[in-house]
Amino acid sequence: MIKLLMLAVVLGLIVGSVFPNLGHQLQVLYPFSLFVMLYPMMVGIKLGEVTGAAKRLGFMTVVMLFNYLVSPLLAAFLAKTFLGSYPDFAVGLILTGVVPCAGMIVAWTGMAKGNAPMTLVITVMSLLAGIFLIPAWMLVLAGKYVPVDALQMLKTILITIVGPLILGNLTRIWLVKRIGYQRFAELKPVFPGISALGMYMVFFISMCAEAVNLIQNPRYILTISVPLVIFYLLLFSSSVLYARLAKLNYPDMVALTYGVSGKNISIALALAVLFFSPLTVMIIAVKPLIQVCFMAGFFRLTGKLKAYWDRVLPAEGNLPGVKNRQ
Repeated sequence: MIKLLMLAVVLGLIVGSVFPNLGHQLQVLYPFSLFVMLYPMMVGIKLGEVTGAAKRLGFMTVVMLFNYLVSPLLAAFLAKTFLGSYPDFAVGLILTGVVPCAGMIVAWTGMAKGNAPMTLVITVMSLLAGIFLIPAWMLVLAGKYVPVDALQMLKTILITIVGPLILGNLTRIWLVKRIGYQRFAELKPVFPGISALGMYMVFFISMCAEAVNLIQNPRYILTISVPLVIFYLLLFSSSVLYARLAKLNYPDMVALTYGVSGKNISIALALAVLFFSPLTVMIIAVKPLIQVCFMAGFFRLTGKLKAYWDRVLPAEGNLPGVKNRQ
């Protein structure tokens, strides 16, 4: 994914530098690209998972506080500290902190032997909460840098996110009835690939439109990267630290960490394209490169973290059959 993403970005910069007006002409393809990006992603999200939140109310409350209080305020603080002179970049960083987690966290959590079923609940609940909280936070935090039409953003989210979410669920139900659950499970990995194609299209068009500006100002990459690295470093470390202090079991610690830090690139990109400048899209283009590195780095540490958790919290839920305090 990262290699293809880099290819889309580099090609966009090359083509945009050779044909400076092409990127702006291709922007008419944004609606189609966004649909290709969002709709397949929603096929794998089950709205029925919402009922699972009631079973772990305390845990879900912590996740929501991290996702929609700690993360937005941290992003806003870093934006003010590092990007005060670059309002479009500041908005992109704030948008990164405001969006919920993505469906990919289920796979990462499963590979790390975490609580994968709980990440399904986290994904759905965070997405539904974001319908109202994203416009509110963007108005409060990003409105200091650029004009933000929160009402229009809410309407757009209902159309571009809730619409594909409902359509995706109907598609999933129809496919399961038509071909059976096992065949659907085999087909399911195809949908993220289709979604990625839409994302590459959006990145290509955005980079193509902003190629001349970026090539003339290569320092932008460093300007963007520093606060993003600090953002993810603090988000990952604070969630692990909270899990240790709260004595969460290891599977829940992994679910919490990925559920807080695995931000939804597609939603951030869609909102950046529809409401903000290509420079804001630029920070979203750099974001997945840094985010995936942190997610992979955390995964490589999970073996040591598991051993540590088993050693210091053997009676707090790491043993089979022991109920977690949360």
